[in-house]
Amino acid sequence: MLVTPPPMLLGAALLFWGWQTGFLFLALPLAILIEAARALTWRLELSATDFHRLTDLCTLLIVVSGVYLFSTTGTARAADGPRAMTLLFQWLPFLLFPLVASQLYSTAGKVPLTAFFWALRRQAARAPETRPGQVDLGYLYFALCVLSASAANRRTLEFYAGLCVLAGWALWPWRSRRFSPLWWVPMLGIAAVAGYGGHVVLHRFQQVAEQMVFDYIFSIVRGDVDPFRVTTAIGHLGRLKLSDRTVLRVEPREGLHLPFLLREASYDVYNSPAWLASGAAFTAVQPEADGETWRFGTGRSPVERVTVSAYLNRGRGVLTLPGGAFEIDRLAVVGVHRNRLGAVKVEEGLGLVTYTALFAPDGPLDGPPIEPDLRVPPREAALLSRVAMDLSLAGGSPAEKVETVAAYFRRNFKYSTWKGERPRKESALEEFLLNSRAGHCEYFATATTLLLRAAGVPARYAVGFSVQEWSRLEQRYIVRARHAHSWTLAYVHGAWRDVDTTPPVWAETEQSESSLLEPVHDLWSFATFLFSRWRWSEDDSGIGRHAAWLLIPLVLLLVWRLYSRRRVGREAAASRATVAVARPGQDSEFYLIADRLRTAGLGRQAAEPPSEWIERIHARELGPILDLHYRYRFDPAGLDPTERSLLRAQSEAWLRDHAQEAQAVGGRGVG
Repeated sequence: MLVTPPPMLLGAALLFWGWQTGFLFLALPLAILIEAARALTWRLELSATDFHRLTDLCTLLIVVSGVYLFSTTGTARAADGPRAMTLLFQWLPFLLFPLVASQLYSTAGKVPLTAFFWALRRQAARAPETRPGQVDLGYLYFALCVLSASAANRRTLEFYAGLCVLAGWALWPWRSRRFSPLWWVPMLGIAAVAGYGGHVVLHRFQQVAEQMVFDYIFSIVRGDVDPFRVTTAIGHLGRLKLSDRTVLRVEPREGLHLPFLLREASYDVYNSPAWLASGAAFTAVQPEADGETWRFGTGRSPVERVTVSAYLNRGRGVLTLPGGAFEIDRLAVVGVHRNRLGAVKVEEGLGLVTYTALFAPDGPLDGPPIEPDLRVPPREAALLSRVAMDLSLAGGSPAEKVETVAAYFRRNFKYSTWKGERPRKESALEEFLLNSRAGHCEYFATATTLLLRAAGVPARYAVGFSVQEWSRLEQRYIVRARHAHSWTLAYVHGAWRDVDTTPPVWAETEQSESSLLEPVHDLWSFATFLFSRWRWSEDDSGIGRHAAWLLIPLVLLLVWRLYSRRRVGREAAASRATVAVARPGQDSEFYLIADRLRTAGLGRQAAEPPSEWIERIHARELGPILDLHYRYRFDPAGLDPTERSLLRAQSEAWLRDHAQEAQAVGGRGVG
């Protein structure tokens, strides 16, 4: 039965793998080496121990590569598994190439099963006379190349067409001979077209099902800021005010005016007590050539920069960006998406990302105002109209209206820390504007946004963080969970401006209520940050970068050992292959005697009994050797070690003694 792949198939599979994964320049020499084995006339005499060493080397390469990828890449979405595992799977054809190439260049042409199982190695060591089976890795390696190519997840028509061509190539030797190729090829084409249609339907069904499950989960468990569901509510942000946990780090730079606002998302529809985002579907942002630069538009001068370090939960999250951001540099993620309200989410990134945001006062992060940016909810319309009338907001420019509203809150309201959500008869906004006149940032931002809308100024509700605390320990700005903040975006002079009417004393007020153990928490947080940065190799000192150097002496030693193995001609290699250790007895030295006699024209005829054969060629001295051979070949008990050694010794002695006589042709005996 045919088990060897047809010519050029493995080379084509390697080139397909390199094309899909971006390793084409690596795949080309590998493909040449694979196919060159068919043309070369020599083979290496590799023992089972040599194959053991090769398998151990490939295993070590996979382990070291896995350590490198996990230390530099981290994990991604739980639904897709770790991103490092995906990359490792893409590397497997290269990591296992030494073993496959050694099989093709060996006299055996197959790999003993002892190379893959320690139990078989121990069994072979205890009973040398028994031999486990062998395996041809050709088709297995072909399948691995195809699967590793699919791990690149290109999802293009070219990938599917290449996959169909390779599948047809591999199946061609196995096709039924009862049907003409003129039928077989069209049927394969029909199957390929039907498979592609089924793939498209299943993929769309999967997308719909995933989105339904995702929406259901987030309807039950909702984060503080959720751009995937785009809702937030008065009172939710206040819970973060109770936490000292460090969530962001901002690199120091000249000209950073404190407090500095970094935004996560903004919302345009208020339905008490929640803010929502309307028409906030995300669109993909295409990376630049380096794969780490993402542009939203062309920046205007003056251009400013800020560098932020943030953690991503399972490789995905929402970036905190300054208003007017138009470019993000050094962001190593697979996908970036943005919506018209300025929210930017990333997918399949590292556990810790450090990126630089370029921004300008009139940057294109946010879309232009639309009707919802002026909408006042009916429930609060009367209250807001009354306050707007008292402030005389009917006249004046948008900038003057913004200043009037800001002065109103500055003179008449005070800040209070979050004390939890309290039951009340009136709405939260009404209680804030008419009764308490005190609250935290969510109340100020909501009231400011709606008052500006009542005055005819487009406005949105924004959430994010306020950068204001310098860490002497880390020599950078740190942003704690309690620095979570909300403010207003107002459309003034053709651009969105940050309007923060919360009294500035809010930071000092909350700092005074911090825990006494805060320095201990900060030290632990800094240590965790340093470990995370080392793990994802931000400073090029990850363990994976050094572990590869440790393999060089091992690889060189193995190459030298293999090179020192004796090389034999292809004919001799084929002769040795006939005694491959597929079953006990097939490595009998008597087969070498039979080959010698066959070359001399004294071979055994078809259906000729062995006893008559040796009588015909006058080689009775072969009788004892033949008896041992048939016992070794067919007796379930086999030979004991002494008899096995005797078979080998007698066969080699006969070959030495009859080296010249076996070349004679004719009826003359060899005895």
